Amino acid sequence: MTDERKPAGVATPVWAEAAEEQTLTLEADVEAPPQAVGRQRGTFESFQHRDFTLFWLGALVSNIGTWMQMYALGIVVFSFRNSSFDLGLVNFLGGIPVLFLALPAGAIADRVDRRKLLILIQVVLLLQAASLGVLYNTGRLGSHDPLGSLVRVSLLGFVGGVFMAFMAPAFQSMLPDLVPRRLLMNGIALNSVQFQSARLLGPLAAAALVLAGAGMGEVFYVNAASFLFVIAALRAIRPRSASDPGGPHAAAETADRAHSPGWREGSWRVLTAGLRYAREDRVVGLLILSTAIMTICAFPYITLLPAIVSTSLGFSGKGLSRVVAFVMAANGLGALAGALAVAGLPATLRRDRVIPFTLAALAVLLVGFALSRWLPLTLALSTLAGAALLASSSLTNTSIQVAAPGHLRGRVMALFVLAFMGMMPISGILSGSLGQAIGPAGAVFAGAVLLLAWAVVLIARPGLLRGHSAVEVADSTARAT
Repeated sequence: MTDERKPAGVATPVWAEAAEEQTLTLEADVEAPPQAVGRQRGTFESFQHRDFTLFWLGALVSNIGTWMQMYALGIVVFSFRNSSFDLGLVNFLGGIPVLFLALPAGAIADRVDRRKLLILIQVVLLLQAASLGVLYNTGRLGSHDPLGSLVRVSLLGFVGGVFMAFMAPAFQSMLPDLVPRRLLMNGIALNSVQFQSARLLGPLAAAALVLAGAGMGEVFYVNAASFLFVIAALRAIRPRSASDPGGPHAAAETADRAHSPGWREGSWRVLTAGLRYAREDRVVGLLILSTAIMTICAFPYITLLPAIVSTSLGFSGKGLSRVVAFVMAANGLGALAGALAVAGLPATLRRDRVIPFTLAALAVLLVGFALSRWLPLTLALSTLAGAALLASSSLTNTSIQVAAPGHLRGRVMALFVLAFMGMMPISGILSGSLGQAIGPAGAVFAGAVLLLAWAVVLIARPGLLRGHSAVEVADSTARAT
């Protein structure tokens, strides 16, 4: 690579060439990827890559089990004392580890074999799900001992949250190793398809088991078994960074890492490199902030769903269980449709122009959801809200993944995980407390209004999410490392 500003005869180090090439790629991707990135054969092109397909299938089965457990756990926890606060507390304790561990988890994801790390975590989560099944079937979870039951569920949720904190950055940062760079948005969107398919199928499968006579304990056991599928998939795949360590992509990252100041300096600088990058890169920083605001303001409608169905729609007992499953499934159906729509979008799409409108649409839909007292309308709004939430999070995820330098990807994506999963416990405890004070529908309404206000700011100032020049991107990368 030649630089006209460089004195003749001065050789460019390999790491500098890699960094310059990364800068040019980032400049193109932030606003509108080059034409080569946009030449896709279709919505499902990433499935032509074996490792991505295996990873996708294993994650699909595992996530179906996870959503079955989330459905069952919400019903079980609400049965202790019919308390919105209990629902928020369990979500808070299960998610709070992400808030404190996401940054070190991202640094670890950049240093270890991500595939082996993910396998270890799946084993632990399998044991956690099995423990919930044992506790429920032996009578240790129920309204006869509400406080003791709440403590047991909360402790297991906290343990699971610790390992989820280490799983999420490794999972997110491994996706670019399974598909070519030009298919990254397609791969991320298809990964959202499997997750949202699980959101649709999981609650329905759990409700079907319960209607067939199975107990909540059996639902927990099914989730435990589902982890075996993702473990098998992880053992079978060979990500590019591991299977082709001598390839050009891996060589550039290795050279860049070896020569970057952050690689040689202390552990604190290495740990916080992603945070510094997000601080220096305005677009990435604002995307992460938008994700945090969306999580805090929009997720109460999921966290408080059993309470909303009970208080706003008037269902109880078995009717409550069925309607919660239907509303969750409707939300998953909408998110699935949104994921397929994003997967089919051209890679040349100006994501910075679309994201604010998806946030505004989500906020308006949640206002209607909070005010609804009619089940068919609630189902319709839940479906549309699922589509809007998925579109916003998927487009944001893609923008951050494309912008992040390879050697910082795990740590930058840890910030996305922190804003998405790490803010869920904050959302849970705030919405649970607010729901207890003004009602669950009122808590959802308040969050939607705040989200709408932020979306209006982004719409009114479109330049906030617009990309930088090559010099600005290079500066933010250099300062981070």
